[in-house]
Amino acid sequence: MTVKRTCIITLALASVLAIGGCGTGPEPQAARTGQGMTLDEVRRYRSELVGGALDVSLLRIRNMDYPVMSSPEELAATQQTVAGGVVDGWQQGPATASYPGGPLEYRVVMRVRITDPLKGATGKPHMPEDTAYIEFDQGAVIRDDPKPAEEWKPEKSVSDFEASIPTGTKVVVFLRARPPYEQKIVHPGQPLPAGARIMSLPPQGLILEDSKLSARRNSDTSALVGGLEPLEDGGPAWLESKTVHDLVARLKSKGISD
Repeated sequence: MTVKRTCIITLALASVLAIGGCGTGPEPQAARTGQGMTLDEVRRYRSELVGGALDVSLLRIRNMDYPVMSSPEELAATQQTVAGGVVDGWQQGPATASYPGGPLEYRVVMRVRITDPLKGATGKPHMPEDTAYIEFDQGAVIRDDPKPAEEWKPEKSVSDFEASIPTGTKVVVFLRARPPYEQKIVHPGQPLPAGARIMSLPPQGLILEDSKLSARRNSDTSALVGGLEPLEDGGPAWLESKTVHDLVARLKSKGISD
């Protein structure tokens, strides 16, 4: 298993191409990334993403070290809940105290309506009406010196997240229940339905289907996009499915099904 670290491998061809992550394994060969994909394969996939409909930059605000799972089914085996679905909207999540006299830490919540339960996703009281409530960091706050730091507001609003990853976007999620907050909750955010719990994701646990890319029927490149981390960082197996439908079918074929 490779451990992704917060650095960048760069390999020079005609120009420098950044390949995400550096691992604990052997140094990459000159024509391949550390995960076994050719530079041409990575370049073609990334060039397709440029013209896509989704903007995942709001989700990628932290550098993370984590054990890289080399396939979707490997990740699925480690998670409590796996499901396909669609984004059902965004809402304001809790804001917690960070440190005395400091700004609050804000969160947003993505609602995902489950359409393809795979593992631990059927009839769960913490996901009422087959809807998962998934937390993401909302990012930096805007400094407003005349006000106390705890009154500073996030730079990005809930509507910004909706515009970046709109309602109706198809997804596959690898979920686990979020542990209780260690910090004091200052603002609870928009209420959840009775019994619902906020869920969290591992770094590779959000896979989105870009509607513009999936509409390009003549393309042999995957229309899937990693939410928190680039999809290709996991290796070739993550790009073998072209759509969410394909990825759900793959997971079922690998025995990920209740």
